[in-house]
Amino acid sequence: MKRIVLLFLIGVSVTTLSAQTLKKQNQMLKDSIGVMQKVIDEKTTANDALSQENASLKNRHALLQASKDSLDGAQKSLLGKYKELSVENDQLKDSLFVYRNENKSLRNQVDSLNTSLANLTEEMNAKLDYLAKQEKIWSRSKYFNIGYGMLSLNRGKEYETLHSNFAVSIARGKTYYLHKQPILGMIKFGLDWTFFDIAVAQYEEETRESFGQDNDDSDIYKGEIAMQFGPSITVNPVDFLKVNLYFRYDPTYSMMFNTDGNEFKGNYGSYFNTGLAASYKVISLGFEYRWGSTSYKIDGENQTWKTSGTYLYLSFRF
Repeated sequence: MKRIVLLFLIGVSVTTLSAQTLKKQNQMLKDSIGVMQKVIDEKTTANDALSQENASLKNRHALLQASKDSLDGAQKSLLGKYKELSVENDQLKDSLFVYRNENKSLRNQVDSLNTSLANLTEEMNAKLDYLAKQEKIWSRSKYFNIGYGMLSLNRGKEYETLHSNFAVSIARGKTYYLHKQPILGMIKFGLDWTFFDIAVAQYEEETRESFGQDNDDSDIYKGEIAMQFGPSITVNPVDFLKVNLYFRYDPTYSMMFNTDGNEFKGNYGSYFNTGLAASYKVISLGFEYRWGSTSYKIDGENQTWKTSGTYLYLSFRF
């Protein structure tokens, strides 16, 4: 009995102790469960936060992926454009190279044209200067001559040949050139027309009076009024120097006056002259040879008087 009671007491004690222990353990479990619940709540909260953050990250990832896809597309598009631009750039480089070559060629052509233009300008100026000088050289086609001559007069076999004491002439005319530009730059052919030509010569004739009287000299004055016409050639060898060679026909009205008996006669005569003159600008010096004949009726007979001789003359050309 005592054993039973003891066992009972022990069992009660044990049960009491176990109950207390269980209570404590239960309380501890409760506390642990509370802690665990807090931890779980915290984890749940954290998990929720992580889930939200994960969702946010997923959204951002999706946005980034979309952005990446968009950027990849843009990159591909840019790569395509880059390739196109590269091809176009290569074409532009080729075009630029061709353009530079063409530009260089054009510059060379422009330089050549400028050089040609400068040469043409210089040549044109030289040509204009040459033409202006030629105009000054060849524009002096009019002339005015003052001459002094040494003539001889032949009146036939029965008369002696007379030589002039003096002979003077005045002439005025113009040269008409047959072409504008000189041949070889220096020769011109022309026709000379002397509008008027007046010449006067004086001869002294020895006469013998009849019935044994002394010799008595008489004077013969011979004059011509003529117009000359004929070809000429003019050479301009240098600067303003010109040399003129000519031949002219002179239809002439010839007159003579003999102081012996105050006899005056006049008639038409055919004369010729040829000459050579050298001129520099206004002044000209010339040499001329004249010849011709005129018939006069003297003492009822026709006498042919032949005149020939040379003239030296000073000429003014304008």
